[in-house]
Amino acid sequence: MNIRETRNQKPVTRNAIFFLVSVLWFLVTISHAAGERPQSQLVYLKAVSAVASSFEETPDWAPKPDPMAPVDGNLQTRWAPKSSSDNEWIYFDLGREKVISKITINWEDAYAVKYEILASSDSKSWNRVILKDEGRGGVENLEFEPVKARFVKIAALRRVNPEWGFSMWEFEIYGPKGSNPQDKTLEETFPKRQESFRAARIASCVNIAPGEIVRSPGEISRGEFHKGINYTSWNRSELGSQISDSSLVYLSELGAKHAAIMAVWYQPNAKARFIGPTDKRSVSDECLAHAINASHRLGMKVMLKPHVDLEDGDYRTNIVPSEEWFDSYKKFILHYAEMAAKYNVEIFSVGTELSNTTTARWRKRWLEILAEVRKIYKGPIIYGANWDEYETVSFWSEVDYIGIDAYFPLTRKKDPTKDELIAAWKAIADKLEAWLKAGGLAAKGIIFTEIGYDAVDGSNIEPWRVLSTIANQKEDQKEQADCLDSLMIVLSKRPWFKGFYWWNYFPRPDLGPLGYTLRGKEGEKILVEWFKKK
Repeated sequence: MNIRETRNQKPVTRNAIFFLVSVLWFLVTISHAAGERPQSQLVYLKAVSAVASSFEETPDWAPKPDPMAPVDGNLQTRWAPKSSSDNEWIYFDLGREKVISKITINWEDAYAVKYEILASSDSKSWNRVILKDEGRGGVENLEFEPVKARFVKIAALRRVNPEWGFSMWEFEIYGPKGSNPQDKTLEETFPKRQESFRAARIASCVNIAPGEIVRSPGEISRGEFHKGINYTSWNRSELGSQISDSSLVYLSELGAKHAAIMAVWYQPNAKARFIGPTDKRSVSDECLAHAINASHRLGMKVMLKPHVDLEDGDYRTNIVPSEEWFDSYKKFILHYAEMAAKYNVEIFSVGTELSNTTTARWRKRWLEILAEVRKIYKGPIIYGANWDEYETVSFWSEVDYIGIDAYFPLTRKKDPTKDELIAAWKAIADKLEAWLKAGGLAAKGIIFTEIGYDAVDGSNIEPWRVLSTIANQKEDQKEQADCLDSLMIVLSKRPWFKGFYWWNYFPRPDLGPLGYTLRGKEGEKILVEWFKKK
């Protein structure tokens, strides 16, 4: 009944009100003690094993196929099922039945807009806990009435982007302390969780104030050997993230002294006449500036390296140039020349692998672009020719360094010997040296603006290839390492060789288990050894 005075009732006394409130409070307290609702104090419910429907198989983008990655307390590891597929799932075994009342999902960019959370006592019969049909990615906190379960499952039903799959960093399971007395908080369960970001190290090394422009570590001298890596991201905000800062700290500690930071704009196909940024895949100027500043703060010199990619998946080497295309390209490259000048970039690349555009027919347009770039940017300029393009570039005399993306085929066999790889590099070096002398270009020197091999058997045969899947590929870290070592055994003795930038390292350390990255592989030891020698 209503606790208020009516025409036929006496006023309710204060004692009666107090009594009713006390009864209600008692009932709420009993209800919470019985575990019928989420308690205010939650504990983390640690999984002991996991099973996933599938794993991503693209060498450069796939994380390690570990179903425990989302429950390992490490914010740099993740689970991703095969791409371009809905209705993927993963479930976690808590070891015994527990009371669950909250799930926190830390999504990667490839999140699910529709998914369901299910619970089970035997991993065979599942009951739906939540159906989410308007997922927004990021960190999602899902609270619900407590349920008893040993197994917890997420079924991703629809992707945010039909070109991607699903991907999550962490899947955190929580329950009320009173119902799970043996479990601990997240921080107690993973006491070193925050160290996965190496927060203290980053804070001391990469501390950049808003609007700050960090000084250059110094100009590039003519005799300087470039100890470089290509730092690559196809994401708007990734280069401005803490995880990117962590990776730059990692690279500086390896001994890298130069970072080629990539910025990508797009055109629809090879015949398109206009180039432009995309909302999600082109790095923002703010995040690019942050990565340049962070590199400088860590003592690394920067090559700003704009790329043009084709949205239909074709290669930029096949771009069909036109007057309109050059007008658009000029706006693109001058934008980044201004960025290079403003943020003290030490060397600027005016292009990468644009084979059809660099011939004598288009020399005049390139000279116009180079002249405009030099009005804005006062440092050294380089162009990165594809390995089969360098002999036809028409404007080498107008740049300061000759850049080559050196994906030269080495042998025709899988698992070649070190001697065979050294012999292959000697032949390539002799050809490059003869070409430099014939063209009067030896004083400029050659920098390998890209050089890399994936970590699979036979990677030396066609180093430029990008594998679409790791299925049926044999991992071969030794061949990757041998290719790098052989390169340096030969080229380090040639005075015109001014260094290299390894393709590639990502801001996210979980990428590339069989791709080009050297992170955590045998080849990284070779990289560090040569960085120390040079």
